[in-house]
Amino acid sequence: MKNFIKYTAVLAFLTGSLTSCLKDKTMIGPDSPGAIKNVIEFKNIGGIKSGTSAPYSLYIPFTLDPTATTAEFEGIVNYAGSDVAPNDITVNIAADPAMITAYNAGVTGANFTQLAATSYSFPSTVTIPKGQREARFKISVKPNTFDATKENALALRITSASTGTISGNFGAVIFSMPLKSIWQGTYTVRFNNNYGTIDANIGDFTETGVKLETIGPNKLQTQYAANTYSGYTQYQFNGNNTSITSVTVFSGAILASSVDGVDLIDPVNGKFTIRYTFAGRGMTETWVRTGP
Repeated sequence: MKNFIKYTAVLAFLTGSLTSCLKDKTMIGPDSPGAIKNVIEFKNIGGIKSGTSAPYSLYIPFTLDPTATTAEFEGIVNYAGSDVAPNDITVNIAADPAMITAYNAGVTGANFTQLAATSYSFPSTVTIPKGQREARFKISVKPNTFDATKENALALRITSASTGTISGNFGAVIFSMPLKSIWQGTYTVRFNNNYGTIDANIGDFTETGVKLETIGPNKLQTQYAANTYSGYTQYQFNGNNTSITSVTVFSGAILASSVDGVDLIDPVNGKFTIRYTFAGRGMTETWVRTGP
């Protein structure tokens, strides 16, 4: 029943507030059927995590073990359009910390920090072979050198290409690389709108298989607002995992919210109970971790 509500009740909640916050790669970007010929771009490596108004596309390749000495992920440079590369195309790539500054200024709540140069490595030049559409390259990072108090990210820009035009939308990209929180995992959750404004679409229900994913220093995010409306909910745990200091709810826009009480915090067994209000709706949620 709740799965049905997620896609239908949005029409009744906060007029104009329930637009998608992610770019649809079937409509825009290097994988779009209508992509312009001869454009050099970073290809999508997954779902874009930034909103359509963000100055750059943001991805989260993975969450990282903070004790790991090294980790790798794959970047892709794409020759967008219907044709294959007419010749070998040399593409030059560089880190661009100024992108982080621009992103933080342009996106409400963003507070990323560019990784120190000693914490990452990638090839400065990649080649899209003649007759192909893309070139893949490895990006290596050193999680044990990250500042655990910061929202670590790596901003890359295509600086030049021997053939083709560099994309204005996807010629630069930001990779967010959060260090894994102990709260990340799969949960069974009871969601109960039992005070404040009572919203008939939410009610009182339990759902299994709910994912909490790390997106920043001890900040975790789950899909949907109150597991009912489109958007997301973020929970900011404090540094020693004894409380939750804030809850952020997004559904078309960031909604007014406040933590009303944290009734249970059990990091050993992965359990917590929180009371919070968003857009006037009072929520009591009990989370019990069931898996990774």
